[in-house]
Amino acid sequence: MISAEQLKDYFPFNKINPDFYSLLLSHCETFEARKDDTLTKPGQPLNQTLYLTRGVVYITTESGREKTLKSKSLSAKYPIIDAQKSAGARIVAASKEITGFAINARLLEHFQVWDRCHNDAALDSPLRNHKDYQWVTGLLNSRTVQMIPQGNVAELFSVLERTEVRQGDELMSEGEAGDYCYIIAEGEAGVFKCRSEGEQQVATLSNGDLFGESALVANEPRDASVRMLSDGVLMRLSGEAFRKLLKAHVVRWITAERALQKIADGATLIDVREPDEHQQLGIKGSLNIPLPELRQRSKQLNPETVLITGSNMGSRCAAAAYTLAQTGFDVYALQGGISGLVRHLERT
Repeated sequence: MISAEQLKDYFPFNKINPDFYSLLLSHCETFEARKDDTLTKPGQPLNQTLYLTRGVVYITTESGREKTLKSKSLSAKYPIIDAQKSAGARIVAASKEITGFAINARLLEHFQVWDRCHNDAALDSPLRNHKDYQWVTGLLNSRTVQMIPQGNVAELFSVLERTEVRQGDELMSEGEAGDYCYIIAEGEAGVFKCRSEGEQQVATLSNGDLFGESALVANEPRDASVRMLSDGVLMRLSGEAFRKLLKAHVVRWITAERALQKIADGATLIDVREPDEHQQLGIKGSLNIPLPELRQRSKQLNPETVLITGSNMGSRCAAAAYTLAQTGFDVYALQGGISGLVRHLERT
């Protein structure tokens, strides 16, 4: 395994504050391959940035250019290939054995933005003076942030607010309106839901966890309470900033006409309304999963299938699309709701 000290020899790590090397190293993983093994899959871009530490590889780029990369060369201090240009590329082990290390390409890209923001921040900035910065990689690794353009990452860090909390502090209450989403920088929090037998803790949150955003997406009351289990530090983002920087890039909207085309091509329509609403006015062949059950029942869905979420109004289907996008589904939110889709069908 490569050491934190050795990271400084590789680009773009050599442009990043060395104080963050140990943190980045915890997100690196090693790989090895034998002669003629292929490191790429046809038509699939790499989601990791790869570095060669021992051996030789043959590279065929998208444009058809061929080159050889040796681990002892200066070129090996750079990524084997640009992950954004890897969909049509081919990387093959040319020596008896090769070794290297990899890191999530989007994390590395966004971390460079964080490094510049931290470097430029004032001494009393909310971005400085943390015990550790695991919350930064936790935030950058979240599906939500990974989906936003690099240009928005700096703005995201610029509007984060820091707040210190104590054990027992109620961060949000089930049923109340949402005004902020949060990232835990230090400490632990519990997620609690009201059941027939009383309040129950259903999850534990720790460093780097993003929470509270669902109510901001749907413009609906909080669906759970969150309470600190220890003293800690939170970074928070206002609802307005969240909708501007994150929601707009995560939730993709689709018209009724395009939705029907995708359904004909094999997409699944998820009706996230309550069962009585679905029975009253539903689309034949759609799958009814009420929004409160979606996170749990999403495990039943085929991750290879395009999904389209629908409801009466935009808020629930947007929340559903956001939830599914966070877990890696290719998903759209239906404009005009189920009734709009019915009207479109009646006209065709």
